[in-house]
Amino acid sequence: MKNKVILIITVLLVIVCTIIIYTLLFEEQNKLFYINVGIACLAEIILLANIPILSNEKLLTIKNVSLSISLNLFAIVIFLWTAGCSLLMDQDSNLKTLYIGLLVITIIFFIVNGATVIMAGGVTEKKALDIQSTIENKKMFSVSIDNYWIETKNELENINSDWKDKTLQSFKIVLDKISMIPANKLDRHLEIVNELTEKLNEIHELFQKVAGTPEQSELQSRATLKINQLKNYVQIIKSTL
Repeated sequence: MKNKVILIITVLLVIVCTIIIYTLLFEEQNKLFYINVGIACLAEIILLANIPILSNEKLLTIKNVSLSISLNLFAIVIFLWTAGCSLLMDQDSNLKTLYIGLLVITIIFFIVNGATVIMAGGVTEKKALDIQSTIENKKMFSVSIDNYWIETKNELENINSDWKDKTLQSFKIVLDKISMIPANKLDRHLEIVNELTEKLNEIHELFQKVAGTPEQSELQSRATLKINQLKNYVQIIKSTL
């Protein structure tokens, strides 16, 4: 609220100063005088009104930024055109050229602004779809990681040994590290997702074999080795992505 009050006061002060400046510049207050004052005040209002948009992170969307930039350019161009025409013509001259120029600038602004907003909207929509796709892929991947953990605990449920406790603890740590890999990075590197899935499947198959033959130390050693290899692979992924 405080910022809005400051902005309004600033706009009013700038407008008052502008009117005083043009009053001093023009010998008489004719039509050209009022056009200059009006255009100058309009340009100042546009430029000042865009400050809150460009300074607020919540409002900094592609569409809003594009609209703000085009409005700022429009304000600057109409001001320069009006000021330039006023310097080159007498105060009693025909204002037809000035009007035509303002109309042309306005038409160009609407065309460019419309195209910009449409393109920005398309980019925003595509970005939203990409984000949604990334979120869905992350959810699916997280669910599959949870399933690996649940199935592993169920398969080794009937085994009572120190190896089982240490292995489950190590495997859980690795799965947690995999889950913490940012979704957007995995989404851009599907080959890594495939590699992780392949390694997890290999470990899962070994756990199934261990569950079938609990006393088989060779299978237990292979499962431990695979988990350590997966742990190292995850570390490499996190450090390189």
